[in-house]
Amino acid sequence: MKAAIYVRVSTQEQFKEGFSVPAQLERLKAFCQSQGWEVYKEYVEEGESAKDLNRTKLKQLLKDVKKGNFDIVLVYRLDRLTRSVMDLYELLRTFDEHKVAFRSATEVYDTSTAMGKLFLTLVAALAQWERENLGERVKFGMHQMIDEGKKPGGHSAYGYDFDNNFNCKIIEHEAAIVQHIFRWYCDGFGYRGIANRLNILLQSDKKYKPRLADEWNHNSIRDILMNDIYIGTYRWGEKVLENSHPALISVSLFKKAQKIMGERLKDRSRIGNFPLTGLLKCGNCNEYRMQGSFDKRDGKTYYRCLSCNKQTHDKNLLDAIINEINLLITSKDYFISKVSKQFEEKETINMPKIQKELEKVKTQRQKWYDIFMDDDNPIPKEELYDRINKLNEKEAELQEVLNEADIVDDESIEDKYARLSKLTNFRRHFEQADDFRKKELLFSLFEKIVMYREKGKFKPITLDYYLK
Repeated sequence: MKAAIYVRVSTQEQFKEGFSVPAQLERLKAFCQSQGWEVYKEYVEEGESAKDLNRTKLKQLLKDVKKGNFDIVLVYRLDRLTRSVMDLYELLRTFDEHKVAFRSATEVYDTSTAMGKLFLTLVAALAQWERENLGERVKFGMHQMIDEGKKPGGHSAYGYDFDNNFNCKIIEHEAAIVQHIFRWYCDGFGYRGIANRLNILLQSDKKYKPRLADEWNHNSIRDILMNDIYIGTYRWGEKVLENSHPALISVSLFKKAQKIMGERLKDRSRIGNFPLTGLLKCGNCNEYRMQGSFDKRDGKTYYRCLSCNKQTHDKNLLDAIINEINLLITSKDYFISKVSKQFEEKETINMPKIQKELEKVKTQRQKWYDIFMDDDNPIPKEELYDRINKLNEKEAELQEVLNEADIVDDESIEDKYARLSKLTNFRRHFEQADDFRKKELLFSLFEKIVMYREKGKFKPITLDYYLK
């Protein structure tokens, strides 16, 4: 009779007495010799858990089972093969279909009888119960540690150093980098653009090195931007502690980053070879969006309004935009006049009125809900359903306005100008950049650009815009 020896150790069991690979192999080979069996092959699984069947050596063993390469599968103990009742059923069914027996060297199982299979199933059920019960105890213990003000384990987030008692120390140079990352992102730079910036700085100063890698990448930037630990929130699974430690950034800056992230997921216009697509709107068509396209006939790029179909050569647009940027950079008075006007426009929103209207919508919706649930109401349920949906949409619109107002731009006009004035030689840098970088530069400066053009082929264009 040919026997397949299956050996498994998880990472935690590598050095446990009796569970090491050599110890299991020695016992199983001796068992085969005592039974007069020939060892067909040794399937050794190292560092693998028995929680499922997705194991390299086990898959090879099952392939050989189906080929009929051996007569019996031998393990040191049942839990070396599986700890799941459902997986055990699947394995035994496969063994039965191909006339392959199963045996444990340290436990007495006889899979040739119904009673033996029942006993084997009960043992596997107990093993699965113990594993799941252990998981629940560990989870409970972690939550208890948090309640007691202790850190449950794992490495500290970039910018912080938590000890076991949850005392928090801020790593100053890392905290400064976190703040740069959020500010750059809100200024319009993407994940890769920020990572490239940091990697350039890293070449001359090792303090810019990420903690767990040799250099920055888009994933590490995204993870930092999504992590609310930087506004003082600590999360462990479902456990959430607010204001548990010092924040590195303001709540308004974090909310602004999340809003931009959500908009970018929906707006794929930021991706492509046309720098103004996604920014440029047609002022003659109530700010309808304009899209870039390349005309092979004359080898030029145009931006066309998707409403009125009028198109403009990109050179005319970009020249006007770059001239405007140079004015903003070189003249502080001009910059302040532009930005101050935008601040005044934003302050015209009557927030108390919107909040009052929101409460009115909620009250009216509750009334429709009450009528909807009343079987004796005279209004058809389809009509009520439609009315409730319209109120839901209205509530979403009003809530969006409130959310926008909650994102406070805490950067002063002076700070905005100081940041913009650093863009010296903008035209040269812009012309030398590739299309992706040109787009990133423009998105870092503008929320939108609105183009107005009088009728006529050679009529001049005028621009209106909103700065970030």
